[in-house]
Amino acid sequence: MYSFPKIAERKLDNGLTVLLMPDHEQQGLTIGLQIPVGEFSDPVSYEGTAELTVGLLQKGTASLSSEQFALKLEQTGTSLFSETGDEHLVLGCKMLSRHAVTIMPVFWEMLCSPRFDNKELMRLKRELVTALMAEYSDPNALANKHFFPLLCGKDHPAGRLHTIKSIQRINLACIRSFYDAYVHPAQSVFVAAGDFTIKEFDEGWLPLFSAWKNRQGRPPIIGRPLPPLAETAVRIIDKKDITQTPFIIGHPVPGELAQDRNALALANYILGGGNFSSRLMERIRSNQGKTYGISSQLMCNRQSGIFMISTATQTAQTTEVIATILDVYREFSVNGVTDEELHRAKEFAVGNMAFQLEGIGNIAEKLLWLKLYGREIDYIERFDEVISSISKASVNEAIRAHFSSAHFVMAVVARDKEVRSQLSRFGKVTAVHSRAAP
Repeated sequence: MYSFPKIAERKLDNGLTVLLMPDHEQQGLTIGLQIPVGEFSDPVSYEGTAELTVGLLQKGTASLSSEQFALKLEQTGTSLFSETGDEHLVLGCKMLSRHAVTIMPVFWEMLCSPRFDNKELMRLKRELVTALMAEYSDPNALANKHFFPLLCGKDHPAGRLHTIKSIQRINLACIRSFYDAYVHPAQSVFVAAGDFTIKEFDEGWLPLFSAWKNRQGRPPIIGRPLPPLAETAVRIIDKKDITQTPFIIGHPVPGELAQDRNALALANYILGGGNFSSRLMERIRSNQGKTYGISSQLMCNRQSGIFMISTATQTAQTTEVIATILDVYREFSVNGVTDEELHRAKEFAVGNMAFQLEGIGNIAEKLLWLKLYGREIDYIERFDEVISSISKASVNEAIRAHFSSAHFVMAVVARDKEVRSQLSRFGKVTAVHSRAAP
């Protein structure tokens, strides 16, 4: 059982929650700020705004150019890190604790007085557009690009992805509007973990935090639960030069806050998340040799979630492999898991959580994760007990409730003429060119 070091929590007048976790074992310090807004809040037709805003925040401050800002970090051996999620943003840095007196004011100026240089924005946009263009030649990326809009629809934020056109539309006015609306202290969480003292925070850093003024912004967009599928939809992404056929199959599931989320995670590990020990891998790779690898995963936000199975196989075997996947899935939904499978899944879940808590930086990230979903710290401290207490009956109940879909969405990258007639056995088939927007 894991126990967190002593944590001091403060709620400042501007709405910022501060978590302080001194630890003097090493001379490092990790700080991170989590803002409860993400890519789901991108304006329609301007997808990519959140990612570009996070990128541009790291390109200078009101008093430091991009080059001066980068040099200040380099001279102290400080590294920035960031994350742009669907419903949250994270900005942070890792440094030697002796440089905190220099870096903390710079970090806070980055947040409160960003430079927002247009030349840097143009460079970031070029990089994003180049990456998006490269995806059109990557069959696995193509399957992803088409799967989410097909499953979620354009009216759900999970179905609206970055496009070259959406990135090209974004200008400094868009960035400033997003920043003004969402980047503020209210409901944000700051964590500091490492070699510092509470006294250092109170005397040196607290004035910075307290001076961050709140603004009347817009409420962030939270993805609503996705409804069950009414029919099976198959989309062929027609790519002429392909030699193998990658595809994704999936359907909606509940979000992170669902009561049976942990039971569902154990079920997913057994079905396809457990590498060579999974049912899908054993049946399709080990026994039949139809693919090099196959896996399933749960992608969950607060309320909405997506279950997906992904693999690639020879084009001539595509329908056979899909049919086998569906057979394994339906057998799993009817018969559930065995005692031995559940034991292995629990062992993995507990061990993986322990791995995620190695090092003070990982602990800081896990604290932000807990706050994102409104969980108390003892959720981690009791995790072994929580997982151990999940019964086979409750896992099988979760499977019947959420892994018994009669319909699926399938995104298949292949030559249309070679697979269309065979794929029609699974549901309604449509086809788009590989260069077409999702």
